[in-house]
Amino acid sequence: MKPGFHLSRYALPCGMQTICLVKTSVASEADARGLAEKTVTRQLGACAQISGPGESVYRWQGKLVHEQEWYLEIKTSLNNREALMELLRQEHPYELPEIACLDVNVSDAYGDWLHGCLDAVNG
Repeated sequence: MKPGFHLSRYALPCGMQTICLVKTSVASEADARGLAEKTVTRQLGACAQISGPGESVYRWQGKLVHEQEWYLEIKTSLNNREALMELLRQEHPYELPEIACLDVNVSDAYGDWLHGCLDAVNG
């Protein structure tokens, strides 16, 4: 994607590309590392960032729950997002995982790097 590429009706800022940022959370650092390694090793994601622990507060099966969680952000291409999300649905340890996908604009240089990582196998 080069400057002037149109996403919907809006032109991207000059020097920018759109990628997908997929987010999820898990109960342990080991689970986060495992998912990160699977996504990068299988080249469904170019980069995975792990952060935490943090606390999540939510309602589950009628009860208020406070849980420590680790957070995972995976950067991928628009072409790979469905395959990445399917991997997370299959491999995630939670019964009902949060899997969020955001399209974000990044610099051309970062976008080129990301696509190069993924195209090495998918090309």
